[in-house]
Amino acid sequence: MTDSFVLEIPEMIGMPVAARRTPQAKKNDWPAGTRIISADSHMFERDCWHGKFPEHLRGKEPRVEKKDGYFEFTCQGHPMTPPEISRVLYDCLESNPGFLDVETRLRDLDIEGVEKELIFPQRLFGLYIMGQDQLREEIFSIYNEDIAERCAEGKGRLFPVMIPNYWDLSKSKDSIRRIKALGGRCIMIPNKPGKDVDGKPIHYNDYRYDPFWEAVAESGIPLCFHIGEAIVQARSGAAGTALIAQMQGFRQQWGMLTFGGVFDRFPNLKVVFVEAGLCWVASMLHDADMAFNSFPTMMVPQLNHPPSWYWRNHCYATFMTDPAGLEILHRIGPETALWSSDYPHQESTLGYTRSSIQAVFDSVKDVAVAQGIVGKTALKLFNME
Repeated sequence: MTDSFVLEIPEMIGMPVAARRTPQAKKNDWPAGTRIISADSHMFERDCWHGKFPEHLRGKEPRVEKKDGYFEFTCQGHPMTPPEISRVLYDCLESNPGFLDVETRLRDLDIEGVEKELIFPQRLFGLYIMGQDQLREEIFSIYNEDIAERCAEGKGRLFPVMIPNYWDLSKSKDSIRRIKALGGRCIMIPNKPGKDVDGKPIHYNDYRYDPFWEAVAESGIPLCFHIGEAIVQARSGAAGTALIAQMQGFRQQWGMLTFGGVFDRFPNLKVVFVEAGLCWVASMLHDADMAFNSFPTMMVPQLNHPPSWYWRNHCYATFMTDPAGLEILHRIGPETALWSSDYPHQESTLGYTRSSIQAVFDSVKDVAVAQGIVGKTALKLFNME
């Protein structure tokens, strides 16, 4: 057996780190009517919290500062990331000019043929992980305001993802209304939500959490879960292990919403599972339907439909490249698949974006279906017209 990569796109192999890649120039025209939309891209946070915290919390706010050749991200005066990891992040991707500068970013998008992007954060995931519970309201509300301003610089091409108040149900509805007013196109909550305002563990399938799901469903804004909350420990092989573990999917989150009856109770709810690819969905749906069929007396609450029905009617998954997932798309539902560039991460398609899009057209022979995957579904779902 030859020693080779199991990758669908030759340009992927041996590429430089993301910070030193160049966008891929046009090679051919897409079929008429094609629109390319990234359902998952990232922007590095500005030092947006400094000077905006209430007086009694001054000095506790997160800071983003350029020091010693890397970005130091601190909260309450303590580094959120060890310096050695921050240096690696800067050298590999965070020094890419398009990560911070909107004009540079738009030029890269033009070269690679991407019309619009849904914008996720970069280091903000660390504030989930580190559990800054007492500062959540200030941290996320200020971030929401700032990312709205930055996306507004994007000339109608950048659309923000925002974080609602998911820990204090008395404030959830108002925070989601504010997100809608700011132009948020997607709501993001943690995979591991921690504790609520009363110090009780948050479980997304708890009936007590229904006011939150009601507020999301009423808003009409899709909600998402995104990989990135796993802490990379320093043992041998940690980075590769952490990455493949996170990209195995969102079985727990989807299972809680589906088997917990959340989709039955809130039929307008739309949920997007971001950056774990497509493959995990097919095996999960099989296992879910098997459980539903094999253990009917243990299904509490009773569901109105088989579990796989809820995926096809409520859920979506994003991917950059996933040849196996595209091969079994009939098991997943092509209407639930969303292409993304993940710009400008290490695993992003930066440098081979056009080839990754061509791979969708090559695999999905129905042009209209492929056009939905590479852009038209996202345009409608996230109201990005």
